[in-house]
Amino acid sequence: MKSLAEKFSSFKKYIWVAIFVGMLAYASYQYLFGKIIYSAAECQTEFELAKDTVTVEEEGAAGSIIYGHAVYLSKGEYNIVIYGSNKSEENTYDFFSANYDKVYGQGVFEPGKKIKITLDEPIKDFEVRVFYQGEGKASVSRVAITKVNAFVDYLKVFVGIAVATAIAFALYIWREKKAAKVICKILEVVAVVGFIIFQYLFIEALYNGNTLFDAEVFSFLAKERAGYYVIANLVGLALLNIIVLMAVKLYSIYIPLGVLLTGVFSLVGYNYYEMRGEAFTFSQLQMAGEAAKVVGGYNIVIPRLFWISLVVSILLALLLWKKSVTSNLYIRLGILGVSMLSFGLYLNNLDDFIIKREGETVVLNLQEYYTSNGYFVGTMKALPRDIQAPDGYSEEYVQTFIADNGIGSSAFDGEKPDIIYVQCESLYDMSKIYDCKWNADPLNYLHELDEDFYVGDLVSPQAGGGTLNVEYEMLTGYRHSNTGGFPLNNQISAGETSLVSIMNDMGYETVGLHTNTGEFYDRRTAYANLGFDRMIFSEELGETPEEYMTGQWANDLYAYVSLINDYNNRDTSKPYFAHVVTTQNHGAYSYSFHGGVEIDMNTDIPENRELKNYLNLEAASMEEFRALLEYFSAVDNHVIIVFWGDHCPALRYFGVNPTTTEEIIQEYQTPILVWNNYGAEFEFGADVPAYRFTPMFLQQLGMATDPYMNYVATADVPTMVSGNICINPETDEMVELTDEQKQVLSSMWMLQYDRMYGDKYSLK
Repeated sequence: MKSLAEKFSSFKKYIWVAIFVGMLAYASYQYLFGKIIYSAAECQTEFELAKDTVTVEEEGAAGSIIYGHAVYLSKGEYNIVIYGSNKSEENTYDFFSANYDKVYGQGVFEPGKKIKITLDEPIKDFEVRVFYQGEGKASVSRVAITKVNAFVDYLKVFVGIAVATAIAFALYIWREKKAAKVICKILEVVAVVGFIIFQYLFIEALYNGNTLFDAEVFSFLAKERAGYYVIANLVGLALLNIIVLMAVKLYSIYIPLGVLLTGVFSLVGYNYYEMRGEAFTFSQLQMAGEAAKVVGGYNIVIPRLFWISLVVSILLALLLWKKSVTSNLYIRLGILGVSMLSFGLYLNNLDDFIIKREGETVVLNLQEYYTSNGYFVGTMKALPRDIQAPDGYSEEYVQTFIADNGIGSSAFDGEKPDIIYVQCESLYDMSKIYDCKWNADPLNYLHELDEDFYVGDLVSPQAGGGTLNVEYEMLTGYRHSNTGGFPLNNQISAGETSLVSIMNDMGYETVGLHTNTGEFYDRRTAYANLGFDRMIFSEELGETPEEYMTGQWANDLYAYVSLINDYNNRDTSKPYFAHVVTTQNHGAYSYSFHGGVEIDMNTDIPENRELKNYLNLEAASMEEFRALLEYFSAVDNHVIIVFWGDHCPALRYFGVNPTTTEEIIQEYQTPILVWNNYGAEFEFGADVPAYRFTPMFLQQLGMATDPYMNYVATADVPTMVSGNICINPETDEMVELTDEQKQVLSSMWMLQYDRMYGDKYSLK
């Protein structure tokens, strides 16, 4: 009678065979019959899925069913088959790339019949769009994409799996033979190296939205990626794998853990970009709790590739149950220590390694950098670094710099008007990116005000999200790119010098108001550190009345009503300063919001429907803002209201993917207005960076009494977009930084470091 352990050992033999035969069969099927298959569950459409089919039965309906989710296809010939039926008057399709804004094929389709297409270039966001109209009766169950003449691709996979199978069997057969221990260890190393290469492909596939582990994954090898980037990705992954393997000791933990960590890492990056339109960096992990609160309105994508890989890794873990990398604790700890040290050196030298090979380059789009050069290397380069003191930083240097530039502290005894900052969520002029295809300008009221007040473009540090960092630049005058992350809630210390502290020193009553919770982005702590006398969040306001709700967010009118109530109950013996943050225009925009703005595009297509919702939200914001100005036009006190959009919405939700330098610059430009009720005039130029607005604003009021604010207001401060793109603020053209401007940025950082991290010599 065999023991349970013996039975399990015998059973494992058959599991090995079953796994690898199954993998070969699966690869054969994918390469020879239907490499990429999209089911109805994976399509984008407003209609419901039933019995694995999207069915439309609306008289007069028109719209599209979109298959493919930013999939990568290498160049070559393909057969595409659309399965289902269509009783519409016209059966039409097209093959589309949003990234290149290009149609690669279109025409009338017959369900089940092959459509041939030749791609002369690789496409990384291929979509099959099926259109229906007329009777509106259509059903689509799946779309299959098959590469023609894929035998060589299949042969590569077959050889790879055959080698892996041979290694696995050799390890199993020779595991008890003492003479073969060295060979087994070599094969173990080979297997781990193979697993690291798999992780590299796995990360690239998931990050770029692939749904199956097939030809799409291996086509990444053919991408025009410089060899040193491949090396940088593999070396970093190898060091992390060694650290994990030595830490957990057992292969049965290491393999599924490796798949889980790399899978989650890639999917977070992919979904973050899909939701927010910006590249993921590890600094966003600081806001993980806040992200969870807003993620409900978005569609989270987890491809089958992830689940298949995870299941296979668990099966492999069972086969390698209790198999350890080494039983010698000292060897394991030694390798672990060396690996951790090596990984630290890798991070510290990664930038130099790449710069030596490609030179200093301006990264126009971090997302494009990730896609072109590797998601792993991209995120490693973007890791937060320790804040280092600028070269030459000392009390003597700081005091000499202040004296030489004539920017010392000064007193103020002029007029103190009431000042209200209003940061409007996701307010953006969509005509910058879109050709104007709507019947009414949603920002018309703002453009009307341009006749009498300053209206321009604020160069925001963020696009698609990151509201808190826009507040940071507007309230402190510091460049966000100097520190990265979310410095307002984790690097600003109590009593930090800022616009709020300056207002406090001048005798203002200071109020921070936000219609979301104080815990959201930990604003309550941030505002307390800035020194607001009072903070008003939803906890103080109470439950938002239903009539003030728009989707899941309080509308702008509720913020303004709350502001007016507070203003009417202010301490009238003091001037008043308020910083207001709205939430109405926050994404996603999949719900219906009705208004007067109509667009000349098919709103049955999800991207267009969400664009229409967004434009109507903006139009409502303008009418609500009009009501605020009407109120303050009638008050006796002199009042200044600064109104701006924090960032553009995630443009990908409207089918827009900025790639050119001009488009990226426009993506970071949001409207800004400086209004007042007593005839004062302000001027900030066509473009004003968020980090420079407040110093210039205080200077024009005569309130720039602080050395840092004085310097930023008067120096030749360059206009920087996305951290490292310098533009001419009058023409929006990209220009080279002059040596003088580089020195100005260096001096700004020196003063910022002194105030935030140093010994505050500039404040003495």
